[in-house]
Amino acid sequence: MNKKIVGLLLAIVLVFAGIILFNTVRLSRPIPTRPSMEIPPINDSAIRHLSEAVRIKTISYADTLPIDTAEYIRFSQFLQEAYPLVHQKLPRKIFNQFSYLYSWQGKNQNLRPYVIMAHMDVVPVEQAAEARWTSPSFGGVLKDSMIWGRGVVDDKGSLISILEAVENLLRQQFQPERTIYLSFGHDEEISGSHGAKSISNWFKENNIQPALVIDEGGEISTEQFPSLKRPIAAIGVAEKGYLSFTISVEKEGGHSSIPQQETSIDILSKALVNLRKEQMPFHVTAPIAELLNRIAPGLSLSQRMALANPWLFKSSIQRNFEKDHVTNSLFHTTLVPTIIASGIKDNVIPSVATAVVNARSLPGDSEAEVISFMKNQINDARVRIIPDKSNKEASPTTDINGPAFRKIEDLSYKIMPDVIPVPYLLLGGTDSYNFNQVSDGVIKFGPSIDAKGYHGIDERLPVSDFRRMIFFYTLLVRESGK
Repeated sequence: MNKKIVGLLLAIVLVFAGIILFNTVRLSRPIPTRPSMEIPPINDSAIRHLSEAVRIKTISYADTLPIDTAEYIRFSQFLQEAYPLVHQKLPRKIFNQFSYLYSWQGKNQNLRPYVIMAHMDVVPVEQAAEARWTSPSFGGVLKDSMIWGRGVVDDKGSLISILEAVENLLRQQFQPERTIYLSFGHDEEISGSHGAKSISNWFKENNIQPALVIDEGGEISTEQFPSLKRPIAAIGVAEKGYLSFTISVEKEGGHSSIPQQETSIDILSKALVNLRKEQMPFHVTAPIAELLNRIAPGLSLSQRMALANPWLFKSSIQRNFEKDHVTNSLFHTTLVPTIIASGIKDNVIPSVATAVVNARSLPGDSEAEVISFMKNQINDARVRIIPDKSNKEASPTTDINGPAFRKIEDLSYKIMPDVIPVPYLLLGGTDSYNFNQVSDGVIKFGPSIDAKGYHGIDERLPVSDFRRMIFFYTLLVRESGK
């Protein structure tokens, strides 16, 4: 009897081992490679143009703060002087003074158009951080084969690359097969409500449905998965939602010399601590599932085995991705307090305490589900949760088998040797979110490599990246009919 039990157990173990081995072998196929192209050199004028663009302070501060219109006028004049053929040959529409849409008529009007996007506004530089910059924050300095300055990565590098490519093609009297639109917003850093949203509404009003909309987003990375020993092109096919909530507590205050056992600040503090104790559920979205499927063959045997058999190794997979705050954010809707406000004087106990909590939601996690999770975590009826009126949930996901993704996938092979193109879920927000109402081919990708310093200190773009970006947009326009 014991021998039968042992034999049965051994058979079960062998079956499980066989399944694990079979799945692992199936996931161990070679990762495809394709030949890349030689990237042509760029003119010194291109570098000069990007440096000049960085020196113009097109800063977005906040929705409620005015912009420096003189700097935006200066930027418009700079564009007209630097790219005369673009402004002579491509009709330009102006939206809310400072956002622009250029149209380049294609040969074949039966082909749906492409929209190539970038934004001209940048985030401010903290005055206290200025001294920590290697070069002046708005200097546009060329140093160590890199161009330094606020906005050179986010997103003037893309904008100038696009215009350099188009100007060069116009100089060659090139005409694209399909119509190309260049969409440049002026308020992406504060939601794009006056720029990209207005432009996308124009497309909707005119019943124009682009086959491809490409904007900033994912990039080429050699750092995210170093064990691959190959770069990945993270092609964004969706972006997380942007949800903000005001957490509010009201309780009678008074003199600080006779405090009650609990104040509005105490209640709010406890609520925030409870909120951060747990995360919303771990979830593998469709883009990330395909990303893992594509890179798995290049990972270690143990990693391949785990990814090939998630039914058995789900917990270890989850723990591994949750170790790093970046990869953790790919699998969770995140919530974090970003603003706390309370009190008017050091000897007055405030009657009101508030905090702003920002959530970046996964596709499938609705605002209502996020609020429900917050209420359960806080577990205190005295704490009010008020959603912001401008909240937006995660974008739709562009089909990875569709022509938009395939086009950018094909171009990524051509501009980067040995690259692995993968779909990607963008953690931040972009202007292209607004174009989901008119296009099923929204892509978020720029071919820089592991961009450094965006929204921080020492923002910089290697000249080699700038060169690749110009070539990428040149190929995109040249091959738009394929």
